[in-house]
Amino acid sequence: MEITICPGKAPRRAAVPLSKSEGHRALILAAMAQGETLLPRLPASGDLLATMDCLRQMGTRFTERENSLLVTPIAGPPAAPLRLDCRESGSTLRFLLPLFMALGRTDAVFTGSDRLLSRPIPGDLGLRRTEQGLALTRPLTAGHWSLPGDETSQLISGMLLALPLLPGDSDITVTGEAVSRPYVQMTLAVLALHGVTVEKITDGWHIPGGQFCRPAPLLDEPDWSAAAYWLVLRALLPRQRREALRIPLAPPPYLQGDAAILRYLDKLPEQIDISDTPDLLPPLALYAALRPGRDTRFTHAAFLRQKESDRLTAVSAVLNALGASVKEQPDGLIIHGVSALHGGEVSACGDHRIALLAGCAAMVADGPVTLSGAETVAKSYPAFWRELAALGGNWEVLES
Repeated sequence: MEITICPGKAPRRAAVPLSKSEGHRALILAAMAQGETLLPRLPASGDLLATMDCLRQMGTRFTERENSLLVTPIAGPPAAPLRLDCRESGSTLRFLLPLFMALGRTDAVFTGSDRLLSRPIPGDLGLRRTEQGLALTRPLTAGHWSLPGDETSQLISGMLLALPLLPGDSDITVTGEAVSRPYVQMTLAVLALHGVTVEKITDGWHIPGGQFCRPAPLLDEPDWSAAAYWLVLRALLPRQRREALRIPLAPPPYLQGDAAILRYLDKLPEQIDISDTPDLLPPLALYAALRPGRDTRFTHAAFLRQKESDRLTAVSAVLNALGASVKEQPDGLIIHGVSALHGGEVSACGDHRIALLAGCAAMVADGPVTLSGAETVAKSYPAFWRELAALGGNWEVLES
């Protein structure tokens, strides 16, 4: 879908969805719990819907109520071979691969977009690539697992979710420089909430086997990866429009590392190691681009080239097309702040976070911005364009 976006009426209020990251973990543990779980209504993002669809194939029931979701755990998986469509969701794929192995479903084949299936899956899970997708070849076993941490944290989280279900004890050690560490801490916190014990050891964790999940509520935490765009937009708006924009957020503490956006907007350092908060790169890049005369360097971001797009190249392309000064580095970006952005034509590059970036950039540009691939926001934030309109954005569909 191609749209043109430009600022319009005065902004009002942005409704931030619940945390998508916590949502994946809560759905999986609710599916494994001993008893039903009542969760708040989760955002209908493509990623969460993919996780729910895969869990349904294992016999999980999801019953929608007015403002809640009742999860009835796995009652008995079907005997037929499973074909699990993860769509474009890296969390769905990397969380559920070890879980289905732990459940002994070696007949399962995981499918998804070409881009998803080409992204790295570290560790030796015995996967076999077929024309249909990634086929499991063996069950998950308890014992020692060594996993690289410098490509993604999602498989580490997936193993932490699955290994407690096995009868024997396990250890995970992480090699290399770990990225996205706050997301692993979120997994550990959600596991503890469900009564699952994980013990910290040197360079990893000890996971006692034979554990069971108890039903637990979802923590009332906003999706900081989404909220960051509105917070950056508010910081960049003229004072009168800024004061009119309301972004309701639950009080701390927060599990998500991306809550660091509050700290960065209070004081943006000259150099930012983005490895722990990779989803903040696009909104923070927009913020840095409009700090006239100041240079900001983002480092330790090479693994972002393996996201839905090469995110370093995509962020550079969008911002430079709109008049910013962004220089791409092998492992990051150097941004020289300018006084204003202008209109132009940009592409989402098949990446939901690049579409979010373009939408917010259009709100502070001097001319209209035409964006191709606007529909990709549905992966994480399907209400984004509606919220942008509520915040004062005008957008028109040119081609669907």
